[in-house]
Parts: sequence; C-alpha cells; structure tokens
Amino acid sequence: MDPAAPGRFDNLQKSFKSASKCLLTACSREVVKRAFPSFTDAERERLYRMLIRVMKAMHANIEEEFDEVCQERQVAAALDKIDDFDEEQNLDVLSSEKTSIEEIEEKISRVKKDEIEHLTGLLKKVDESNNAMKARIELLKKGEDSTVSRDALNKVCSPFFFPQLYHAAFRSVMVLSLV
Repeated sequence: MDPAAPGRFDNLQKSFKSASKCLLTACSREVVKRAFPSFTDAERERLYRMLIRVMKAMHANIEEEFDEVCQERQVAAALDKIDDFDEEQNLDVLSSEKTSIEEIEEKISRVKKDEIEHLTGLLKKVDESNNAMKARIELLKKGEDSTVSRDALNKVCSPFFFPQLYHAAFRSVMVLSLV
C-alpha cells in the first residue's frame, strides 16, 4: 500500500473527529442570552464560558475514548488487514488483466504474421504476373518487328510482281515470329 495514501483507519478517525466537532459545536453568546433571559449579563457570560469549557472537555474525552476503544479492539490492525486484502484483490484483477493483455498481444502478433504472409503471397503473384507480362511484351515487340518487316516485304515484294519471293519471305518472317 502507498504510505502516502490514507488507509481505512485514518479515514475512520478523520470522519469521527469531523462528526464529533459538528455535534459539539460551541454555542454563540446570543444563543445563551436567548436561552436564559432571566439571568444577568454577568451570569450569562460565566455560563457561556463554562459551556465552552465543558464542550471542549467533552470533545477531548470523546476523542480519547474513541482512540482507546479502537486500540482495545485493534481496529487499526483489522482495517490495515482489510486494506492489504483489498490491495491483493486489486492486484489479482490486474494480473488477470495482464494475462488477457498478453493474450491480446499474441492474437495481434498472430494476425500481423498472417497478414504479412498474405501480403507476401500477393507480392509473389504480382511479381509472377509482371514477369509474364514482360515476357509477353518482349514477344509482342518481336512480333512488332516481324510485322514491320512483313509490311516492308509487302511493299517491296508484292505478290503481283514476285509471288514466289513474297511467299518465301512471308514464311521466314512467320517462322521467326514464332520463335
């Protein structure tokens, strides 16, 4: 328990003293004057002073007797045990919360690992797709070259002028484009 924090016994003492002060509040001179109208001013003043002394003495006696009863019955020790027990219970709650926090950390870690594996798999698929696209682009570029050469041959060797040369060149371009 935190030594600076007041325990149950300290709270009990403060509450008792506060309550006893409220019950034994000194009366004002006006209250005494109204309560004893037949008395002289000097008698009322002596009565007022005596009343104040009695209240102070009663207050001191009540506090002293309260402290004695608390010591006899070992109230402070019992309340300290209750404070210790309460603190242990709070610590147990915290330790069980700690366990659940550890479980949450494990779950989060597992989810993160699964997400990393999933993203790694997606990355591999994208890389494979990119490689396939690059290969296809290369083939298309080769095909474009073939198309350009085919167009050039078409212009130069039209089937009308050199039909046999045209067909031989066309076949060689087709063979090259398939490779």
